[in-house]
Amino acid sequence: MKKGSILLMVFLCAFISCSQSQTLDEFSTHLESKNKAMGTISIFKNGKEVYHKSIGFANLEKQKKANKNTLYRIGSVTKTFTSTIILQLVEEGKINLDEKLATYFPDIPNAENITIKHMLYHRSGLYNITNEKGFESWISKPRDRKQMLARIKKYQSDFKPDSKSAYSNTNYILLSYIAEIVEKKTFNKILKKRISNKIGLKNTYFQKDLDLSKNEAMCYYPENGVWKPITYHTDLTGPMGAGAITSTAKDVATFYNALFNGKIISQKSIKQMTTPQDEMGMGVSVANFNGETIYGHNGAIDGFRSMVVYIPQKKLTIAFTFNALSVSSTDIIITLYKSYLQTIKQNK
Repeated sequence: MKKGSILLMVFLCAFISCSQSQTLDEFSTHLESKNKAMGTISIFKNGKEVYHKSIGFANLEKQKKANKNTLYRIGSVTKTFTSTIILQLVEEGKINLDEKLATYFPDIPNAENITIKHMLYHRSGLYNITNEKGFESWISKPRDRKQMLARIKKYQSDFKPDSKSAYSNTNYILLSYIAEIVEKKTFNKILKKRISNKIGLKNTYFQKDLDLSKNEAMCYYPENGVWKPITYHTDLTGPMGAGAITSTAKDVATFYNALFNGKIISQKSIKQMTTPQDEMGMGVSVANFNGETIYGHNGAIDGFRSMVVYIPQKKLTIAFTFNALSVSSTDIIITLYKSYLQTIKQNK
C-alpha cells in the first residue's frame, strides 16, 4: 500500500528489448526453485485465461502449497477497484468529479479546494498518511473512520491542488469513505454489489483480518535465502479503498479484462480513467510507446506483492499475486511478458 505507483516506463522495454529465452513454465520453475517468489500467476488473452500457475507455499509452517484459489492481499491494486466504483457513481449522477472534498469532510485542511477528480489523479496535495512515523505499527490494530480522519486532519496540504501529482494513499482512503456515505453501505458491500457480483468474482472481498482458515496465504520476507514469516499484519480497516482488498490472481486478471472491455463502466468513463496526467490515470498508471498502451498498478502490503497490467492492443492481461518476493515486481511482470511471447513462439 505504501508505494503503489508502478514505473510503467520500465515495463515498456519489454516491447523492444532483447531476447525472450524462457517459456512461462521455465520462468515459473526458476522463481520457485531459486526461492525468488511464492504465489500465483494468471494471464488472459482475448478474455480467456490462457495461463495459470501457482508456485511455492501458501503456508510454509503447515507445508500448504499454493493453489489456484489461494487468496492474497493485493495492496494498492485495490485503487483500481475504488476508482471504478467512484466512476460508476459519477455515471449515475450520485457524485460529480468537480465536487469538493468539503462536501463530505469539511474539517480536512484545504478540503474546500480539493475535488474528487484531484483525489482520483493523486493531485490533491493531501499528505500521504502512510508516510507518518510509526504508522506501520499503528495500522496493525483495527482503525475506524473517526480514528483515520483524526490522523488525516493533523496534516496541512503538501501543495496546491492540481499543481502537480504526488502519490498519496490518503486520497483513496477518503474516496472509499465517500462511496460509503453516498451508498449508505459498507465498502465490502459496495465492492460485492458493484464489481464482484457483476462480473463473477468469487474470491475478491474486503476483510480486516488475515484468515488462514479461508485459504488466505501467510506472507514472508527473504533472509539469507530463506523465507521468514511476517509476524504482524496490517488491519485492513485502516487502508480501506487504498489497499484493503483480498483476491486471487485470476480474479484480478478477470477484473482488469472486464474493466477495460467495457463490462463494468462505460467507454466514456474508461477514457476518463485512462487519460493520464503525469502518467497517472484514475486508479491506474498509463504509458504509451511505439503505439502500444499499457494500463496497470502494483501493490505492496506487509509481505504481499501484486501487479497487473492490461495491454489493449493485444487484449492481454498479466497478473500476479505473491505472498513472498525477493526481486522487483516490475522485473517479474517484464519477464512474464517476455516469457509469454516465447511460449507463443514455441507453440506455433
